[in-house]
Amino acid sequence: MKRALSKYLFFCLFLTVSSGLSAQTTSFKSAFDTLSIQEQFDFLYKRSNTYEQYKVMSISGYMDLKANLIDSVSMYQQDANSHIQEINTLKENLIATNTQIEKLEKELNDTKNSKDSMSLLGIEVSKASYNAIMWGLIIGLAVVALVLFSLYKRGHQVVKETKTRLGEVQEDLESLRKNALVREQKLARELMDYKLKHKPNR
Repeated sequence: MKRALSKYLFFCLFLTVSSGLSAQTTSFKSAFDTLSIQEQFDFLYKRSNTYEQYKVMSISGYMDLKANLIDSVSMYQQDANSHIQEINTLKENLIATNTQIEKLEKELNDTKNSKDSMSLLGIEVSKASYNAIMWGLIIGLAVVALVLFSLYKRGHQVVKETKTRLGEVQEDLESLRKNALVREQKLARELMDYKLKHKPNR
């Protein structure tokens, strides 16, 4: 009878402890779901039994806390990896942007240099030098044109004077020819008269 009573009491104690552990496990899980990591440590510390200078914690509470810590660390690790990936992406974008900026700056400098320089006979010269050369050529051509115009004008004047003198000479020659013809005709008449006067009579 005593043995049966002992078994019954042990069974009741086992059910009580099991129910307590189950309830404690459920309370740990439900509490940990709403608490931070620090608060979970504090909660487990308060719910643990004290033995001399030690704390005897529940295995289920420890396992729940461990699982939560692992999940939190994993989540933080994922967040860290995500942030690292974002940082790497930003670095790549920054490098690409800097490369594009350098390319644009080079193109801008090339454009400025091309605007400030001109090609003359296949030789790149500055715009100022090009303008100086062009103005020098224009002034030189203008001087040559003035000299040629002056020579042309002088030659035209010489030709005009020569034509005038030639006309005068031709007029003089014509006058001399007419005078010579008149004189020749006069001499011919005089000769004819002389012959008629001195013709012997028969």
